[in-house]
Parts: sequence; C-alpha cells; structure tokens
Amino acid sequence: MRIAIAHNNPNTQRLFEYLIADLGFSVCWCSNTAHTTLTQCLHDRPDLLLVQLNLTDMKGPELIAEIMKSSPTTIIAISESVSDNPASVFEAMSAGALDAFSEPSSRNTESIHELKHKIANIKKLHDSLQKQKRLKKSRAIKKTTLVAIGASTGGPAALLKILSQLPKDTDAIFVIIQHMDNQFTQGMVQWLNEQTSISVEIARNSQKPVSGHVYMAGTNDHLIINKNGCFEYIHEPIDYPYRPSVDVFFESAVSSWPNKLIGVILTGMGRDGANGLLSFYNRGMLTIAQTQQSCAVYGMPKAACELNAVSIELDIDDIAGKIIQNI
Repeated sequence: MRIAIAHNNPNTQRLFEYLIADLGFSVCWCSNTAHTTLTQCLHDRPDLLLVQLNLTDMKGPELIAEIMKSSPTTIIAISESVSDNPASVFEAMSAGALDAFSEPSSRNTESIHELKHKIANIKKLHDSLQKQKRLKKSRAIKKTTLVAIGASTGGPAALLKILSQLPKDTDAIFVIIQHMDNQFTQGMVQWLNEQTSISVEIARNSQKPVSGHVYMAGTNDHLIINKNGCFEYIHEPIDYPYRPSVDVFFESAVSSWPNKLIGVILTGMGRDGANGLLSFYNRGMLTIAQTQQSCAVYGMPKAACELNAVSIELDIDDIAGKIIQNI
C-alpha cells in the first residue's frame, strides 16, 4: 500500500515515515502545502493520504473536498486534538475523509498506536476492495458475448450495414475477419468509424478486447484470441490461401473464449469460415449466414450451409437485429 503525507512539520513527517515503514508500507511522497498536495494527488494518487487539517494555504475540509473531486482516495485527517476540535473533524469527514486521529505528541503517545491500528485496518479494507474489483472484472469478462464475423468479397458494404445498426454501448465484443490486404485495413477502419456510432479499431497483438468495441484483423497473418483472452497474430497455418483466415479465428474463439459466442458468415468467395462456424454450432452457439439474395457472392455462406453449420439464414438488413436480441 502506497501512503502519502501532507504535513508542514518535517519532524512529524519523519515520524510518520518511520511508523509507516515499521508497518511494512512505503511513503510515495510528502508535501507541506495544500497546493502541492493537490498537484501530487493528480499525478501520483496514493492508496492512503494522511493530511494535516491546518495546512496554512487552505482549510483542511476544503482541501479534502478538492482531492475527492479531482483524484479521490482514502484520507485520514490529522487534527491537533480530535477531542478538542470535533467540529473540524466532522467537517473533514463530511468532505470525504474516512477517519481522523490526534497528532502524536509527548502528551499523547497513544495516538501513535492509534494511527498504526487505523492504517492496518485500511490496508485490510483496501485489499478487500481490490479483490472485489478483480472478481467483478473476471465476472464481466465471463459474461461478455463475443461476436465473430467472417467476410470476403462484398464484405465492406455488408459490414457497414450491420455495424451502422449497432448501439454505441453494446455489451458485446465484435471481431471481424475480412479477407483484405493489410495495406487497406486502416482505411477501412477509418471509413467504418466515419459512418457508424460504435468504435472500430485494428486488433493489436497482446490486446485484451473490451465490450462495445469492434476489432478488425489488421495484418496478413492470422488473428486469434488466446487462453488469456488477448489477441495474437500467428503465422501458422502457413499454407492457408486465406490470410487472415476466418476459420483460424473461429477455432481459437471456440477453444479460448469462456462464454457465449455468436458466429456470422457474410458474403464472399470460397469456403473459409465454414468449418469454424460448424465448431460454434456444435457448441450450441447461434450461427448466422447471409442469404444468397443479399450476398454479392454466395460462396462462404453456401459452404457453411452445406456443412449444416448455420442456425439461421438472414438478409443483411436483419442480421444486426438478430445479434442484438441474442447478446
């Protein structure tokens, strides 16, 4: 736990540094004015801030309120005497301080033990909150639907039709494998961003995808999602005629993504994506193929249908609605 000290007496600062080190924690910075404290909190927010209530350039409660507005953190207020100045203590706690203690002195050595106890309790609280955040993040990933879309010839127009119907705040992650030389990918991403409300970007190596975003394969290697839930580009299989391959990404999603999947095959020549879509279908996931009537080239969707890998065939105008219903 990183602890900061805001106090205008250097001897008191040194005493606190000693006590904090004795507890096994580190002091990330010290300041002796309210202005410096605000600046430091903005640039290097501590886990815990010990702040003197009578810093000369700002009243303690006002400083605490400013910190909680700009860079909220856990604060313990330091009063000359908690029992003699209850009003200032309550003002500080109303402004956002979690606790308060009397400044240690030769007449009040008990305050040292009190401070150690308070810091130890805050460490337990901090650890508990961090654990809850990790669990929440883990659960959020496990609940997120990944929508994998494969397209080739005629794909840009079909993708624009789907993405333009998606809400900006969708809870799903979208990954597009479009057969296209990587020199054109950035231009396509820019083109889609200009005409849709959802965020579209090129998938980066080692990137962890987040909901509400669309990611597009951006190199001539194959894009996969690995066991850590991160994107990765791989060379193999080297002999695939399609680079990036829809099948390669679909197979990686089936083996690595922990929750719901939706697979979509759009217009395109060849049969890339048919086997991968069958893997989705065999796991009980929704699989969608674009209808022949709305395809520029009915090759990839036809191959998937011939494998019995398709849950439903839909006109391009209806695919986005079906995805939204099943996220």
